[in-house]
Amino acid sequence: MKRVVVFGAGLVSRPLVHYLLKRGFQVTVATRTPSRAEPLVSGFENGRAVECNADDNQALREQVRLADIAVSLLPAPRHPVVARACLDFGKHMVTTSYVSPVMREFDEEARKKDLLLLNEIGVDPGIDHMSAMEVIRGEEKKGGVLTGFVSWCGGLPAPEANDNLFGYKFSWAPRGVLTAAKNSARYLKNGKIVTIPAAKLFAQPELVDIPGVGTFEGYPNRDSVSYIQTYGFSKKVKTVFRGTLRNPGHCKLYTNLIRLGLFEDDPKYPLRGLSYRAFMEKLFDAPLWETIPARLRLPSNETPLAAMKSIGLFSLSPIPMESGSPLDVLAERMQASLKFEPGERDMLLMKHIFTFEYPKKKARAQIVAQLVDFGIPGGDSSMARTVSLPAAIATRLILEGAIRERGVVVPVMEEIYRPVLDELATLGIHLTEKRTRL
Repeated sequence: MKRVVVFGAGLVSRPLVHYLLKRGFQVTVATRTPSRAEPLVSGFENGRAVECNADDNQALREQVRLADIAVSLLPAPRHPVVARACLDFGKHMVTTSYVSPVMREFDEEARKKDLLLLNEIGVDPGIDHMSAMEVIRGEEKKGGVLTGFVSWCGGLPAPEANDNLFGYKFSWAPRGVLTAAKNSARYLKNGKIVTIPAAKLFAQPELVDIPGVGTFEGYPNRDSVSYIQTYGFSKKVKTVFRGTLRNPGHCKLYTNLIRLGLFEDDPKYPLRGLSYRAFMEKLFDAPLWETIPARLRLPSNETPLAAMKSIGLFSLSPIPMESGSPLDVLAERMQASLKFEPGERDMLLMKHIFTFEYPKKKARAQIVAQLVDFGIPGGDSSMARTVSLPAAIATRLILEGAIRERGVVVPVMEEIYRPVLDELATLGIHLTEKRTRL
């Protein structure tokens, strides 16, 4: 029986763990809190939960040694530690996170050791890459030449669950959402590279219509330019843009929270015995209701005061942390206040817009591919399913020898994206396409 070690038992882990257990693999869920992992393997003789602090390198390495493949659902900074252990013990690795510069440096060693370190095999990144490559390669076989690619993705509350001032609820780690909002962005537009500094990420949101669901705000997502090489785009491609979708009002709210310094992760403040209100007043060095409108140079009714109040940032309750940054406090309040209630659904939206030329036919066309996926009330969230099922399927394919790619890889090769997308479709996760002649 092939052995899989899954590091992490967080919000997206259950679909992956259950997928592998149901297919007969021996699955060990290694986490610092075994009580969170035990329900994942309950009822399965081939599953077990073990205590393993990701900061304890020796314990982590021992779990890798005992497995045939490692799946890391840990915070991104820990992936290279898992990768290092996999390289040392000759094991394959799967993760849903972006390839970091440190991870990329492992490519040559992994190839020499005949190992696969598969990254970006979640939803965004993951399904976005695979579904895009499926369309692009399919049109190329018909004589099409890609000239433009725009991709949007967002995880949000379903419309009936969108009932707070943030227009957001957490189906994955809150801190990851907030730190992602601090990234700068680059993209290619009409043949020119556009760079957006982090401070202006939300300055000019674009309205994006998702038929049947509604209109959303979109803003650039990280470095789209790097995917020109990753996807193997030709010089004919003049626009490459990847963006994030949020509910209307998101960008203005986050812009103001950033201007207030609530996204700062340094310095760390002593918080023992301090209430949220006291911390806010200490942070702004003045009474809140006077300081915030003045700092933002906005009328009181246009500031984020109501949103901040709604999650308890002005509460007299003590902060449950010994120390922390403004970002830590904001993340804690968001996690406590912006959560899904029992029976509520989340929603995953994805929209690709491709522009193709067909030189032999002297024709042009636009293809729009769209995914709208909802969570299962009382069951797995859409975010959990769309993040972890691609990784689970890929893990199975690797163990069965169906994927022969080696090195540090993202899923843009047909031997990876074809079987993963085919199986996702059987699980109800697939994009629909609409073609329009231009």
